[in-house]
Amino acid sequence: MATPRAAIRYAKSFFSLAEEKGIVDSIEKDIRLLNQAVQDSDDLEMLLKSPVIKADAKESILTKIFGEKVERLTMEFIKILVRKGRESILPGIVDEALNLIRLQRNVRVAEVRTAIPMDEALRGRVSAALKHLHDGEVELQESVVPELLGGFQLHMDNRMIDASIKRELELLRRQITEHDYEPEF
Repeated sequence: MATPRAAIRYAKSFFSLAEEKGIVDSIEKDIRLLNQAVQDSDDLEMLLKSPVIKADAKESILTKIFGEKVERLTMEFIKILVRKGRESILPGIVDEALNLIRLQRNVRVAEVRTAIPMDEALRGRVSAALKHLHDGEVELQESVVPELLGGFQLHMDNRMIDASIKRELELLRRQITEHDYEPEF
């Protein structure tokens, strides 16, 4: 799903204010905390999107959840979002703010899908191989997709490498079914 333009504008404003105050590192921790909280809690996501719950109740709940865990600037930003009725786009703002931080630090995201969880040795080899593709840091996002049967899929910078057994079996199936070979009778 595409990030709403309003989320992009709010993220840019929040990021530039953090830059101005020199607290980008602290804000990054807050953004990652918010991102993880929204991903882990369906209740929190429903709270943000609910039109039934009043703004002052949402503000109170969010203050209790995040008040002591995040920077003052982050908490004030969340309160402004709630007061303006924009709390539903908080996940998009968080994603866009993370992208801005990555851009500033020359960090690329690489998503690696495997059939089973990667061990540390394999993770290190993948990271080392990716560093040859990009001149900065690479942030690995791992996911386990048992349907791949084996191998991996790698997504980075709008490119994909599919070295999965599922793909190989699909190619083999196509070769067998689309072959012009006719057996002799």
